[in-house]
Amino acid sequence: MSCVSPHLFLSTSTRLLDLMNENPDRFYKIVEGRLYDEARRAASAFLGAKAENLVFVPNATTGVNTVLRSLPWDDGDEILGTNFTFTSNVNACRSVADSINGKFHQFQIRFPIKDSSEIVKSMTSYLDNFQKIRLVVLDHISSPTTLVFPVKEMIAECRKRHVLTLVDGAHAIGQVEVNLEDLRPDFYTGNFHKWLYTPRGCAILWVAEEHQKWCAPLLISLQYKKGYQKEFKIQGTRDNIPYLVVPEVLKFFEDIGGLEKIHCYADTLLDSACQMLWNRLGARPVEVPESMKAPNMRLIHLPRFKGYTINFEGARKLNLDIMEKHKVVCLICAVQGQFFLRLSANVYNELSDFVKLVDALSQFNWEDSIHTNPVSHKCKL
Repeated sequence: MSCVSPHLFLSTSTRLLDLMNENPDRFYKIVEGRLYDEARRAASAFLGAKAENLVFVPNATTGVNTVLRSLPWDDGDEILGTNFTFTSNVNACRSVADSINGKFHQFQIRFPIKDSSEIVKSMTSYLDNFQKIRLVVLDHISSPTTLVFPVKEMIAECRKRHVLTLVDGAHAIGQVEVNLEDLRPDFYTGNFHKWLYTPRGCAILWVAEEHQKWCAPLLISLQYKKGYQKEFKIQGTRDNIPYLVVPEVLKFFEDIGGLEKIHCYADTLLDSACQMLWNRLGARPVEVPESMKAPNMRLIHLPRFKGYTINFEGARKLNLDIMEKHKVVCLICAVQGQFFLRLSANVYNELSDFVKLVDALSQFNWEDSIHTNPVSHKCKL
């Protein structure tokens, strides 16, 4: 999912593109470097990071792969994720594990979750039983399930065991407060184009100082071995404009009220959407600990759809059918033998968007109903 970038920033991008085309040499040799550094400093301040520890990458997937491909592995090293780890990251971890005669593990998280400490205990138990694990890949907010992981506690437990941590914050930046120097992972990557409104292709990679000497970009260019910042800044001719608008985007984010106002708007909207889904479809939100609820997202347990197998391909077909037949974009995923709907709300959404979604879902045939207890499953309004 990529959120919408306001026209204001698309106009800025166009202006910068025109400036580039007027005099490409001057833009690349003089203008871009200054704007890049300004953007990096602004992003660092927003994320509670030292600017020298943060670089830009096109997306969180690139950030994850950069760390995995750079890390000086030993033969037989192992990696740990969860059953909710984003599929791209699972594939990247498996690819690296295969290349070093290692193994990629996934500890299991199952609903219902009563307390976030269950997640921490599951991870530490796994680490204590598999001593070859060198790196743990953590979601800050898991993409399909909307769970906010207790990453600070998990990072601390990994550090006690001398295990490295790589946090994928693809959905976290702009949705929850992130202070990287306080969080202290070994590596953190996250998108600005999901919840922070930049044009698509803007993300960050934060690397703890002690790892910067070996962490290199996937694309090796003119600045090879000239230092962490220089290597990531200069990577051949490419379009860095999504990075350059970051200061303007962050000002807009604060001008519309910042996290608190956006959370309040999204929460009210999502509560109304949940109530509507319950009233019309008998679809209920998944109950998770308050500390693990993503502010701008909800996970809804759906009844079975006739004609759609509950697996990855069935969910993919269902999402495409809803988009093509009803002109509504949503995310339905298959988790633990059930279909779930991920709701997301931002400042550009309004209740009518969710009315269209419910109207679309109501056109499908259901194999069963989960409308069983209107008291315990009703959303608070």
